[in-house]
Amino acid sequence: MAARQSSSSRSVLHDGGQVEGLTEALIDAAYDKDAQVRASLCKSLAQVGKRTPKLMLDCCYTYLVKRPKLARGHRVVLLQTMQHVVQEQIDDVDGSLAGKLVQLGSVELTQTKDVVPDWQTASSGLLVALGRRKEYGALVMDELMTKFGAGTVPHFFVVETLGKLASENVYGVVPRVKDALTRMLPVMAGIKHDNLKWAFCSCLAKFCDAILDYIANIEMASDKSITSEMYFGEMYSAYDVMFNLWLVSKEAKLRLAVIDAIGYMSHLMSTDRLEEITPRLIPMLSSLYKKHTDHFYITNSICMCLDAVQKRNPAMLDPYINVLMNSLHPVTCVPADFANPVTVKNHNELLRCFNVLARSYSDRVVGFLLQKLEVKDERSRIGTLEILKHLVNSSDEEMDTKKSLIVSGLKILLSETNNQVKKMLAQLVTSMAHHEYLSLEGGHLLIEFIVRQCALTSGSDEPKSPVERETVGNLQLRQMCENVLHLITTTIQHTESVLWPYLLECVVPPQYTEAMGSLCRSAAYLANKKRAANADDYELDYEILVNVPKPAEMISRLLVMAGRPHGSGGRGLHVLNLMKDTGPILNEDLVELWDAVIPKLTQYLEEYAKEKEEKEWSQKAWEDLVLKLLSKTLDEVNDEEWTCELGSAMGRQISLYPTAQQEEKNFLYKCLGVVLRKSTSRQFIHDHLNILFSTVDHSSQIEREGCAMALGFCATAHLDSAIEKLEYVAKDDMVRKPTGFLGLMKDKTEAEVERVKSTVMLCYGQVTFFAPPDLITSRIEVNILRSINPHFTNVKDTSVKQNLIRAVDLVGKALHPSHLQTNDFVFQKRSDLLIHMQNYIKAEPTGFVIARETVSLAMDACATLVMLDPQLTEADEFDLIKTCTDAVYRLPRVETLHDDKATKGKSEATKKEETAAAQRLMNTTVASLNQLLKQILLKRVDPNGLENITKHLEPWVVSVAPHERHLASESFSSLLHCYLDTVQPEPGSSFVNLGNLLARMTPRCTDPELAVRQNAIESMQTLLRISGRYAGISPHSKDQFVDAVSLLKDRAQKDEANALFGVVNDMSKVLSKKLPADQLIPYIYRLLDGLIDAVSHSSSGACVVLNSLFKLRGGELTTEVSSLVKEIIEKMTKISSTQTHTGSLRSLRTLAVHHLQTVITTLLDYPIPLNQNVIETWQTLAQDKQLVVSIFDLLLELLSRSLPYSEKDRGSSGPVRHPTPVPKAVTCAFTYTFGVEDVEPLAKEHFHRLFAALLIRIGSCAVITEPAPGKNKVAEPSSVSCATDAMKELLTLVKAEAFLTTTSEEGVWATICTPDRYSEGVTTLAWALCRHAPEEVPRVVNFLTPVLSNLYEPQRVVTAAFFAELIHQQCLGDMNLVELLMNNLLGRLVDSSHYVRMLCVRGLGNIASIGGEQLKKYTTTVLSAMMAGMDDKEDPHDLITLEAMAGLSKIVDEIGESHVRPILINICIRIRPCFEKDKAPVRAAAFTLFGNLKRFGDGPSRAPFLEQIHNNFITLLLHMNEDDKDVVKACKKALRQIGLLLGSTAVNDMFQKHLIEDAQLHYGEFMNDLARLLIADFPDKINFYTMNCVGFFKSVWQAIRASAAMFAGFLLGNLPKADRNTISKEHVCAALKALLKDASPRVRMMAGEAMSLLYDY
Repeated sequence: MAARQSSSSRSVLHDGGQVEGLTEALIDAAYDKDAQVRASLCKSLAQVGKRTPKLMLDCCYTYLVKRPKLARGHRVVLLQTMQHVVQEQIDDVDGSLAGKLVQLGSVELTQTKDVVPDWQTASSGLLVALGRRKEYGALVMDELMTKFGAGTVPHFFVVETLGKLASENVYGVVPRVKDALTRMLPVMAGIKHDNLKWAFCSCLAKFCDAILDYIANIEMASDKSITSEMYFGEMYSAYDVMFNLWLVSKEAKLRLAVIDAIGYMSHLMSTDRLEEITPRLIPMLSSLYKKHTDHFYITNSICMCLDAVQKRNPAMLDPYINVLMNSLHPVTCVPADFANPVTVKNHNELLRCFNVLARSYSDRVVGFLLQKLEVKDERSRIGTLEILKHLVNSSDEEMDTKKSLIVSGLKILLSETNNQVKKMLAQLVTSMAHHEYLSLEGGHLLIEFIVRQCALTSGSDEPKSPVERETVGNLQLRQMCENVLHLITTTIQHTESVLWPYLLECVVPPQYTEAMGSLCRSAAYLANKKRAANADDYELDYEILVNVPKPAEMISRLLVMAGRPHGSGGRGLHVLNLMKDTGPILNEDLVELWDAVIPKLTQYLEEYAKEKEEKEWSQKAWEDLVLKLLSKTLDEVNDEEWTCELGSAMGRQISLYPTAQQEEKNFLYKCLGVVLRKSTSRQFIHDHLNILFSTVDHSSQIEREGCAMALGFCATAHLDSAIEKLEYVAKDDMVRKPTGFLGLMKDKTEAEVERVKSTVMLCYGQVTFFAPPDLITSRIEVNILRSINPHFTNVKDTSVKQNLIRAVDLVGKALHPSHLQTNDFVFQKRSDLLIHMQNYIKAEPTGFVIARETVSLAMDACATLVMLDPQLTEADEFDLIKTCTDAVYRLPRVETLHDDKATKGKSEATKKEETAAAQRLMNTTVASLNQLLKQILLKRVDPNGLENITKHLEPWVVSVAPHERHLASESFSSLLHCYLDTVQPEPGSSFVNLGNLLARMTPRCTDPELAVRQNAIESMQTLLRISGRYAGISPHSKDQFVDAVSLLKDRAQKDEANALFGVVNDMSKVLSKKLPADQLIPYIYRLLDGLIDAVSHSSSGACVVLNSLFKLRGGELTTEVSSLVKEIIEKMTKISSTQTHTGSLRSLRTLAVHHLQTVITTLLDYPIPLNQNVIETWQTLAQDKQLVVSIFDLLLELLSRSLPYSEKDRGSSGPVRHPTPVPKAVTCAFTYTFGVEDVEPLAKEHFHRLFAALLIRIGSCAVITEPAPGKNKVAEPSSVSCATDAMKELLTLVKAEAFLTTTSEEGVWATICTPDRYSEGVTTLAWALCRHAPEEVPRVVNFLTPVLSNLYEPQRVVTAAFFAELIHQQCLGDMNLVELLMNNLLGRLVDSSHYVRMLCVRGLGNIASIGGEQLKKYTTTVLSAMMAGMDDKEDPHDLITLEAMAGLSKIVDEIGESHVRPILINICIRIRPCFEKDKAPVRAAAFTLFGNLKRFGDGPSRAPFLEQIHNNFITLLLHMNEDDKDVVKACKKALRQIGLLLGSTAVNDMFQKHLIEDAQLHYGEFMNDLARLLIADFPDKINFYTMNCVGFFKSVWQAIRASAAMFAGFLLGNLPKADRNTISKEHVCAALKALLKDASPRVRMMAGEAMSLLYDY
């Protein structure tokens, strides 16, 4: 019945049109097996639905009603498409259709009692989409209500649909909810299935949400009489069933749905019912947390229930508040997972629960939370603090009276050790600061807690991986608390009274040392603010504020902190600012000084911070500035009592600095030393010297140095007291005293005695250095050396040894004449001290990476001692230099530190740190050695003195180890600079060892190591300047050659070989100018050793210099030439470096240019590939022009007489061609000969011969099969590669760069080596020759003409291809040459090779490019040849056909219409089959030819040709979207060409604008627009075009079938209704329907899209 009604209605709607059938076809095909096609067809169906929603929906309705057994997936996609259409076109769905669709959706929804999610979800979606319209909401509701039979449980999706409908149409559904509830409630108790119960819960929750939304926005509702009281009874009834029956279900999902619904329902219950259910509801909800992992619905329900009770009667919660908080608290303490949004929402709801509870029960909530802070569980404490933070921020009014209680309750956490708890507490303190909690009693304890966290140092708990991202490390917590302290200091006004002066109390205690930066920043901010405002509380009463440190304590502490400005995260600036801003309250006398000096110190630190990437920090310079400030401070106050008070404070604060803060303790000692120097109190000095030695850690070198400096400062004014103290310590503390029974025990260990000894030795050195010069000379041997001499021998402890060395160094500096300010003192004990130092150096191990600074310290001490008079003897000097150089240069590279297995367990960071430390120590050691060598040289500045030192360096300069060469060359350069700066040559003296020294360093100028190169070049420049000094040249005179060496040093920074070659070549020019004649021969003989240097770069450099000297000063070597040549040849056999070997050949060429004649006759006998010596010989020979002419004649003759290849017939597989040796050797000879630039003039003169011969050789080689290489033989290069290499070398030689560039860009060399494509390469070569060397063309043609009749096919192919391209290039206007080529090609049209015939056809076609009389002359002949070529039967690959069409395309562009008219239609008919050829090039050529025939569209042939255009029009359009790019371009071009002939300006304009060959075309849009134009301008052709498209529905190419379907759709879709009677609609639509079953998904998709355009048929 329904089907009949539907059919009747459609007949009225569509009146027998085609769209119904198309729609039904789309509906039928919608469930395609391909998912992409399925989506496309559904989209097409939806497009039809958008245009004709009633038709489409009605068809779908009918289709589904008539096919009850339709596949479920098919029903689903149709229902989903209907839902989509209804959602977008709901306003176009009339009541009648809506009723039918509601019925359909209802039937589909409940057709099966089982739950089938995809089917019923789609049905439900259709109903909800219909119900979104206010008028149809009631219709859907009524239909759904029919599913609630008396006592019958409704279908799952009926209930779910009701809920969704309530959410989508609040105002349409809420007025009918009461009716729905009356039907739903009676059956709820009888529901057995959990999924249905879940649906009821979800539906009721949505009902409640809709009701609350409706009431909240009642002003927008139509029925304003609806109130929440109307639903009290129903909601309680539902609650009763859900709570008592369903909540006990084992299904967790159902329980959560019940809980969620109850939360919404609680707002729709009366107060009495709430009071009734609360005793059971609250505890029950609280207990569910343990049963479920998904807590959000529980929390949300609890929060809504609490909110409902809070609004009605908060007292209802009184009995359950503790139970509720005990349930909520542990869940709140679970941290939210921010990667899971649900957990975040749950966490926020939990916090809101506490917020709701605090509105009426703030006392109990706060008390409960403070109690939870006492538990040991860290998570509980963190969660509790987070709840408190939330309450402090969001419940300020409720928390106002609880502030003191909260502050007091937090005290228990101040000693917390867990960082996560401390982090949360810090966040809470921040919130409390904003709400004025910290001003209450106990607030300062929270401030102290923050300060304490600012003092945290990095520990093992730092998070190391993303897995530990929840872990809070010490540094992370410290940074956060630093920010907190700064924030509350600078942004919260009312916290100032809490922070000032409390922060000053934290300055001195040692536990806050690491927090000094942030602490002083905040304190300085407050002090500055109060000082500027002259605040009343700025001045401090230290008698009342007993906890605030006294001024002396503050100054002492801040000075030490300022002395190490980079500690505690860069505290220096903040400490200095605090000192400046607190100056007036520390001592009024300091204000002026500190206000002037401290800003300069802060500026120093700020400038360093800006330039720290470029500027190295000097801790010593900074300490000197701070100590100077201290000294001026003491002078400014000028009060002995105040000085002693400050010194006493320093003495007391020594204990503040533990082992981890040795640097601070070191500086404190120095400050104390300054105070001791300023003091005049003997008792104070005595007491604090005792304090120095009683507090110093003798095992720490840092503390030891601070103590020694302090004692040295003291000795400046109190030398006797200092020496007396040292003697006392030596007697009392450096002796092991017996203790215990019978004296068998000792009061200290031997190691402890050694450590004390280290301190005492260093103290003696500092006392000597700082002692008054007029006193030390009388005390040095009596008091000092007498005390330290006994300890030099048998030293076991390294620290004792090193500090003895430091003491010796300080003694030497103290006794230097510049320090003593007298030259009368002679230090008699110097030799003994030098022997001790050398023994210490020899005792250090040399086989390991340096790990101790003993060697460096000892060499520094030796350098200091060498500076004293008298000069060392030669024996002592030799021993000292050898000892030191052996000790340093033999040290392994620092990079080998971790090569041994013992370091495998170390981390990369540890290895990197150890390597950096070892490198620093190594650099220091080398610097010490160089300084020592310079000090030795300064005692004897002459060639012998220099030779005595450099002879120790020579073995290391040529070492194989790079680091040894580096160190030695650095020392060499350093010595020469020192020599140059100090030498004063005697008249008549000479620099006798100049040649040897220069030759030593010459190979190093090209050393691979940059540092070695720089040192070598600098050394050579220095040597030349020294030579100039001996020649009498003034130090201030400019020498352009010597000065130019500086530029060479800059250029040598590059590692490229060419750059280094240039450097050393220029160096040789300098040497040729500046090297004295008597030093030349010694220099060259010594330089020959450099040719076999172990480093190849260096040997090459030596070779370059040798060659240059032979060129520039060879005339001076007449007597030595023979021996030099023999020496060079001998060394060449030992040279492993290619570059050096090449340079040696060039050196020989320079000396023996006339000795090449005897080698040339044997060169062609060498096997290929030629060895390097033969290649180099060819290149050398080629420099003789007369010889080159002879070589050319000989090689060309051999090439023409020799067989190009040997040929063997293999039957059906064709002949096999193998290379012959002579032509191959000749081409190789050409290659290497052309590689010499000097051959260029002769090559240009004989270019035509060489080019033509190589061209023929290339063609012959392209078809050669290379034999497989034999065993143990080197594979030979292929014949064709040898030939192409020769050709490229020829082009390069004659400077045909453009020719070569063109061929390379065109890929000629790869193409010409391919057997089936080499003719293409020949064509490109011919084009390039015409373009870049036109003058050579006639001579090349004359050379090639005989080859066209040659016996060898490849040679004929090459010649034919070359001639064909020459014709295309118009033979450069030479008509005689054209005639010659045309006649030759016509004569070869009967060639036995089809490939040669194809090339001849190509050449004949190229006559079009010449035009004029020549074209007229050959038109008939050429046209006949082209037509014959298209019919060539022996053309298996369509090559001749392709060329014939291409030739015709070109010819028809040039000849007159009268020549073509008789054969025009014949041509069109001949090429039409080619449109559908399998080979894309053939199709492209056919389309191109058709387009070129456009010339004949305006003459007498217009009518027949226009008919051919229309016949092929659709073919062109469809092939424009095929896959081959060349075909697409040809179609675009052809369409543009025929556009003018169509007679439509609009179509032609469109073709000209959009059909750009290389541009991207939006094919679909273009065809749609074209269809509209064709309909407008060619209405009588539309049916013809459409049927042509239909004809292509059976094309073999899926792209063509798809395009044809699409274009047919565009034509019909855009056709006006008035013209549709001219179309075979039934045939087209039937064909489109058939395409829906095509094998190609692409075609099916396009067919569907086309059908979607026919919505109006």
